[in-house]
Amino acid sequence: MNISEHNTLWENYFSSYIKVASPHRKPSLFKWLYDSYKRLYLSCVSPSDIYMLADLKACLALVDTAVDDTCDNASLIEENGGDKFSYEMLSMLYNADRVASGDYMPLQPAVGNNIYAKTTLDIFSDLLETHVVSLPRYNDFRGEFFLAMRNVAGSMEFSYLVNRNKIAYPYYLVVQNKGPSTMVEVLSILDLMASESFDASELGKAIALFKMADVVAMLNNAVNTWKKEIIERDYSSPVISLALERKLVKFSDFEEVNAKSMEENLSSLPEIINDQINSTILVMKEFVESYEIKSFDALKYINNYETYAFDSQRKNKEVCQRQTA
Repeated sequence: MNISEHNTLWENYFSSYIKVASPHRKPSLFKWLYDSYKRLYLSCVSPSDIYMLADLKACLALVDTAVDDTCDNASLIEENGGDKFSYEMLSMLYNADRVASGDYMPLQPAVGNNIYAKTTLDIFSDLLETHVVSLPRYNDFRGEFFLAMRNVAGSMEFSYLVNRNKIAYPYYLVVQNKGPSTMVEVLSILDLMASESFDASELGKAIALFKMADVVAMLNNAVNTWKKEIIERDYSSPVISLALERKLVKFSDFEEVNAKSMEENLSSLPEIINDQINSTILVMKEFVESYEIKSFDALKYINNYETYAFDSQRKNKEVCQRQTA
């Protein structure tokens, strides 16, 4: 697989995606993700594969972002046709196995030919058919990979229904349903597909750990993006759902959003979510003490995600400080 640090797929795909993407989707996001994925990998991965895998992960994150925006960005959904458009986008993830085999057909051809949908499908098809299926252990873990992908789609569909119907779910249920949205399980299984040394008999324990890492990444993302999600009216944001549960805000407050006032009202909630991130990391460490994983360094994997959470929040604070300077 001819992918190097200086010849990346994600940049090639982004050049197509930017033509249809939401205006706030900048290449800096995916460059940062690519750089992060060069540190977020399983120790059973060969050093020679780290850049290649980081690139594939950044590409999957691009597809994930493209679909996620069609489930929680109200203006983008409205511009492209509403409910039918969102479900057309979700169907790509629900049927990722068919996309990989070249058998996928849009649910509704008219909607599937929408330029946003077509661009995303072209990227996703090339990524899966040309690159992911070429990984040496693709066939060993393809079932778990596509199940994890369907879980990502289910998480996005949950967000879409929350936003469309303006439903105030309990915060814990939002966390439970939103967990897969950051695709950590998907990306970690990608590592397994590239690993010759991973013992498949440990797959169950590994996936349990990946799912907990997904919650850490999702909550960390929520802490970093909640101000943007106020403007986008994304009620599935854990920060906003916690605010709705505690009656700090109500749905009618979003009809004419005063972002500054709402930010001040919700400013104490990210710290509560940070506490949950720390407690989830502690549970992960306790898990690997009880369920030993020999095929890779599980504590290093946990520490990588703990560092990632710290670094991404620091980066977000620096960006905010520059914007207000």
